[in-house]
Amino acid sequence: MPRPIQQQQNIENITHATPSQEGFRQFLNNAYPQTSWPITSWDLDHLTLSALYYHPALKVAKSDYAVALAGITSAGLRPQIGLNSHLAQSNRANGDINPWSYGLQVDIPVITANKRQINIEIAQYQADIAKILMAETAWSLRQQLSMDMISLSEQRAMQWSLSRLHMAQANLLSAYQKRLDVGVAGKSEVLPIKLQHDQLSWQLQQLDTQIRQTEQKITHDAGLTDQQPAAIQIASVNLTQLLKMRLENQQQYKDAQTIQHYALTNRMDIQRGLAQYAKAESQLKLEMAKRYPNLSLSPGILYEYGDKIWSLGISSMLNLLNRSSDLWANAEQVRQNEAARFYALQHHVVQLSEQSYLKFHHATKLLITITEEFEQQVKRKQQLENQWRSGLIDKIEYLQAEIQLYSAQQRLVLQQANVLRALQEIENVMQKPLLLSESIHALDARKQEVQAQ
Repeated sequence: MPRPIQQQQNIENITHATPSQEGFRQFLNNAYPQTSWPITSWDLDHLTLSALYYHPALKVAKSDYAVALAGITSAGLRPQIGLNSHLAQSNRANGDINPWSYGLQVDIPVITANKRQINIEIAQYQADIAKILMAETAWSLRQQLSMDMISLSEQRAMQWSLSRLHMAQANLLSAYQKRLDVGVAGKSEVLPIKLQHDQLSWQLQQLDTQIRQTEQKITHDAGLTDQQPAAIQIASVNLTQLLKMRLENQQQYKDAQTIQHYALTNRMDIQRGLAQYAKAESQLKLEMAKRYPNLSLSPGILYEYGDKIWSLGISSMLNLLNRSSDLWANAEQVRQNEAARFYALQHHVVQLSEQSYLKFHHATKLLITITEEFEQQVKRKQQLENQWRSGLIDKIEYLQAEIQLYSAQQRLVLQQANVLRALQEIENVMQKPLLLSESIHALDARKQEVQAQ
């Protein structure tokens, strides 16, 4: 029966997708009963669960998987049995015979060389591929949310540092303005500071807009909309604490070889490549089985002008125009193509492993240097603050040191975010949660407790 798409209903479903829906709560209770309800602070795990329930990309992947499962049933269907009959009447030109003739014949297809089971095998491999693609879609949604969370944490930390720098610039401008009022300083000294203060004000406004845009993007990547009044409260990530935790435990990504091992044994595209190759082999097996034609048995009974006649017919197709090798030449080429694709995929994964580790290694080294510079600025600011409070230096010298500290802090925040992105790249190459998952952190904590005991 026809079933037209309900466009208006779809729009209403999209605009009313909120985290407070009863269906989402039931989804959490059934699949993840350990999740508290209602969710007050949305971390990566909670956002990922929302994407698994709401995001349309995963709905499409699930639908493709359902189609592939239905294909297994279709592939296993047996061919239909045929039924033929005929009726004839004679004009009795050859004498006194029964004028009627009745016939009934049954056509029974016989599938040879196990072709039906091979078709089922091909459909099962196709379902496996669709299932892996569904898992890849879920992973890509999580990865996008992870990158969003890193960007939001970077922007929030930068906003905090910029606001402190803005206050320090305002204090420095006020100090120079007092000097200007008493004639100790000139306008040429005040103007650059005022320009820097105005520039920081503009940067803070821009950063506030970027934060709102990133929060909106996180909401959309979680499959939700921000058209409802109850916005989700996205949890903050402490960049320094998170980096300390991850850099202290680098066993899973200590070198490129370790990353490569995890990637080549764990990545879903590797598993999908193997499934595609297995499907190509089954298709080749099917083409080879087609050398043996199917049969059709046709038993029948005929009542012909008074005589009763039974019959049994056997029919088949003869392949006289094509050589046997022609039947599977294309399938063999497809199998070789899948093998070449899998080799290229492995080569790509090996390269990604080396590149991601090298990027993370250099980013970490630079972070150590910037952290040392920041710590030196902290010590210098503390020393100058003590000297200022003791009356050994004036306030301007101390405020300049404070401005240098917050500038160094901004560089530190940027590099911390770069290291996290590099580590997120490693996670994506390995396709193994490492970074922002609270469940992973809890597992690490339990391991440390067991080791301590």
